[in-house]
This record gives sequence, structure tokens and C-alpha cells, in this order.
Amino acid sequence: MNLLNKISLWFIAIVLLVTPVSMYISYNSTKKRLDDVEIERLKSVNQHVTYQLRVGEAPEKKTQGLPISVTLLKGNTLPSKNPEVIHTCLKNNGFSLNECKIRINTYMALDQKVYRISSYTYVTATEEIIGGMLNALFFKMILITALVLITARILSKFILKPFHHAIDGLQQFSIQKKERLQLIPTSTKEFKKLNEFLQNMTDKALEDYASVKEFSENASHEVQTPLAVIQSKIELLAETDINGTQAALLNDIQNSIDKLSRINRSLMLLTKLNNHEFSTHQKVKFCTVEKETLFTYSDHLALKSITLNRQCEKGVYVKIHPALTEILLSNLLSNAIRHNLEEGRIEVNLTRHFYQISNTGQEPDVPTQELFKRFKKSNQSQDSIGLGLSIVKQICEVNEFPVYYDFSKGWHTITVYFDKDHHHQPFVPEQNPETLDSAFENVEQIMNSPV
Repeated sequence: MNLLNKISLWFIAIVLLVTPVSMYISYNSTKKRLDDVEIERLKSVNQHVTYQLRVGEAPEKKTQGLPISVTLLKGNTLPSKNPEVIHTCLKNNGFSLNECKIRINTYMALDQKVYRISSYTYVTATEEIIGGMLNALFFKMILITALVLITARILSKFILKPFHHAIDGLQQFSIQKKERLQLIPTSTKEFKKLNEFLQNMTDKALEDYASVKEFSENASHEVQTPLAVIQSKIELLAETDINGTQAALLNDIQNSIDKLSRINRSLMLLTKLNNHEFSTHQKVKFCTVEKETLFTYSDHLALKSITLNRQCEKGVYVKIHPALTEILLSNLLSNAIRHNLEEGRIEVNLTRHFYQISNTGQEPDVPTQELFKRFKKSNQSQDSIGLGLSIVKQICEVNEFPVYYDFSKGWHTITVYFDKDHHHQPFVPEQNPETLDSAFENVEQIMNSPV
């Protein structure tokens, strides 16, 4: 529910709470005013008749259209309450139920005699007044509700136009486009402050993004240059006459250079993922890329005599950047090979809802979900740089794919779901190696199978 609708509902609720109170006050005030007017009128009539009696004139049966009666009372003592007001609502005797009777009795002493001068009239009954007020209230509430809703739409269209424009601008704002946030001018003080804050915030974000991107690119370039020089020097040194000890040292240096280069590339990739530089609206044929990735790693599978079993649906399309698809599958498969056992097994399962890869291996010495953190490694492989699963996690977060890492009965399982509405169930492949072919032959069969 938007802000104006909430304000409208609050306003209508307040009106509904206040109106009965105001109606009660108005009713009492109106009823009292009507009665007071008629009482004053009757008193005036009685005073006129009293004057006529004192001057010796015979009073008429009606004065000012009101019936008059003059009665001689016994005794010569005036009542303490003079004039006397009698208010009676008629219930029967054929009178209308919508009227009440007001009678005024005025007492006067004349020639040691006491006379009672009486006049009366009818006023609208309580039920009639309340009925009229309820009818007026009903139409009043309809009118107020309609006006509030119409006014809210007008406010939303004109007065809140700068606010809506700012929200739309923020939703479309992207630091990758390197374009400033464009906001419309406004004379409203609060919206002007909001626009100033948003403008300063987005400008600062653009500056910070440009600085970080420039720094990371420069750092990557500056690191790669000396690595390339060291690499060439090692190759030249390896061509000279060296002994076995020197060759082993050169090999260690070469491995360290390769590892440092992989770390540099992985950190650059993570930076680009954090900056959302791989946005896409197209769908990739995931099953095709997955099959090509398996063929790329066929030599690695055969080198460790790993048996691969694959169960994949045909025609699986996923909304993800093509480059990220290759990186995701490559990291998952290389992770399953690197941390696998000699003559181990890998199980791959692909459906329209998830991609799952399982491999045999040693039990990790840290919780499996912590392995998604940067430079977090288990005891399975010393060659790992500790960034492969971090990249997998970041790719999944960028594309809003939930990802899980489970270990059970000697099996490591990573599951990537392609939709948010999922129900995660850890998968443990069947342990029946007799039914599987060798790794290389299995990959050859996969490449020849349709997707």
C-alpha cells in the first residue's frame, strides 16, 4: 500500500471516530436549541395572557397560534416552581410518534386568587432528529471518502511528482553507465533536501566506483607485468645448464608464479562481479555449455582415473551471462576434480530447476558453507588458491541463484538452484561403480549425445 493510500485511510478512520462524537454534540445542541426556542415562545405567550388578565381583558383561546387555557386554582399560594416546564413525548392516544409535547404553566396571583395559565406546542421527536442526522452523516461520509481518494490521486500526480521521479531515477541508476542521476527541480523543502542528498550520494558512488575500478585495473596490470618478466627469465634460466636441485627450485618458483597469476585473475573477476559488470537479459543453453566444459576437462578426469556419471535434461535454458556460465561450470568441475580421490567418482545432475555436482573426497575440516568465503581452504588440496568457490558464490548471488554445499558419507555435493522458490534436499549418488564406464569414455559419450 502506498503512502497516500495509508494517509487517506488514516484520515477516513479519524473522520469515522470523530463524527459520532460531533454528531452527539450536535444533536444535543440542536435539540436543546429547538426546545429553548419553543419554551421562550410559550413563556412569551403566557406573559401576554398574564398581562391581559391583569388589565381586565378576556384572553383568547389561541395566542400566536398556540392554544391557551386559564384555570383557577384552589388556595392562594403560588407554587415554588414558576413557570413550570413539562416535556412529554407522546406514545399513544393517536398522536404522531415523531413529536414531543412541551407545556408551560405560568402561575399568577390576582385578587387573592391563583390562576394557572397554560400553553403548549409540539416539537420534533428525538428519533426524527437522529434519523435526519444519520442520513446526512451517510451522504457526508460518501462525499468525504470520494473527495479524499480523488485528492490523493491529485497529490500523487502533482505534489509528489518529484518524489516518484527520484524513485524511478534510483531504480534505473547504474554506476556502470557513468551517468549522473537526473532529478527534476521542486519547490517543496523536504523534496529539495531529498534530491540534494540523492544527488550527492550517487555522485560520490560514481567517483568511488571509478576510483576503485581504475585502481584494480592498474594493480592487475602492474602485477601481470613483473610476473611476465619473471616467467620469461625462468624460461631462459631453464634452458641453461642447471643441476637437479636448481631445476626443483625453478619448478617451485614457476608453480608460485602460476598460483599468483590465478589469484590476480580471480580477484579481478570478483571485483567485476561485485560491480555487476555482467548484467544480462538473455538466456543461455546451459546444457550445451555444461557438456562443452566436461569435454574441456576430459584429460584431467582421465589423468586421475575419475569415473564420471551424468544425468542431464535436454533443452535447459538459464538466464545468466554466457561468460559467467563458463566460469561457474569450470570452477565447479575443476573443484570436483582437484579435491577428488584417485580413481574417485563424480556425479552430475542437471534439470530445469537446478545443477548439482557431487564428488568423492576427504571429509572437510571446516563447515562446508564456510568454504564459500575467500581464501578459505580445507585439508583436501594444497594447490587450491581458495577463491574458486568464492567466485561460484558471487556468480550465484549476482544472478540470485541459491547455492548449497553438503557433505555426507564421503560425498561432496554443490547444488545451484535456478529459482528462488526451491526446496533444498542434499543429494547422495548411488555407490555402485560397476555400472559406470571409464572417465574418458564417458565424456566421449556425452559429447556425442544430443542436448
